[in-house]
Amino acid sequence: MSLRGKDFRCELDPELHERLRVMAEFHDKDLAQFGSGLLEKAICGEWHEFSILMERAERCGIVRKAAENGGMPRNEGK
Repeated sequence: MSLRGKDFRCELDPELHERLRVMAEFHDKDLAQFGSGLLEKAICGEWHEFSILMERAERCGIVRKAAENGGMPRNEGK
C-alpha cells in the first residue's frame, strides 16, 4: 500500500483481508485505497490517545518535553 509516496506493507489475517475486500467492494473502492483510508483513521485515533497520554505524563513529571532536554531522549540528555 502506498501512502502519499511512502511505502508501507503489512500482513493481514486472511479473515480480516476478506472483510476488507468485502467492505471495499461494497463502497466501490480499490482494496488498497479503502485499506489506506481505514489505516489513516486508526492512526489518527491512536495518535489522539497517545498525545493525551503524553500530555498527562508531562504534567506528572514522568516525561520531560523534548525542548527541555535538548531534543534528546529522557536518559540521554543528562
